[in-house]
Amino acid sequence: MLDRRYEKQMTREERKQFEKEKLSQMTGKEKLEYLWMYYKIWLLVPVAVIAAIYLGVTMYRGMNEEILLNLVVVDGLADDYEGLESEIREYLGAEKSNQTVRINSNITSGAYQGEAAFSTLIGTESVDVVICPESFCDEYGKDVLEKAFVLEESKWLKKEAGIEYEPVCICIAKNTPNRENAEAFLELVEENK
Repeated sequence: MLDRRYEKQMTREERKQFEKEKLSQMTGKEKLEYLWMYYKIWLLVPVAVIAAIYLGVTMYRGMNEEILLNLVVVDGLADDYEGLESEIREYLGAEKSNQTVRINSNITSGAYQGEAAFSTLIGTESVDVVICPESFCDEYGKDVLEKAFVLEESKWLKKEAGIEYEPVCICIAKNTPNRENAEAFLELVEENK
């Protein structure tokens, strides 16, 4: 093995050979400690570059996303809303991949967390249509919701949105940015009762 005091005088190939010999004499844990101590900046640079690329792509997608409809399902029990989302997109005539329908189903009636989440969604204008129990609609209706209609029974909503309560109240948010699409969704519900 070459002496350490001559390391600065070595050629590139000699340094590589010196590093190989040094690493071959170490255990796995010692190798990791050595690499982290002397080469951590070179290990962190690719991670930072990958994180920056991911953040940039995510921001770009978010800026170019066109939200067709924000649907809130209160007390919905469905695990998967992809079928409902694709049916709404098709009904609204979505042709581009950046045109999306957002379905929020984490709102629960009668719970403080659900009320806080709903208030936040209303405040940020992230609600177009609300599917909820009639009691929820009566509680919020006078301030932020316009009652569109009440369904005594809807097999389609039971299947697609996991709604187990009756009657089902469908409301449009008073501050909706997508009123035309919200009204089109109401037509879709009327057709599929």
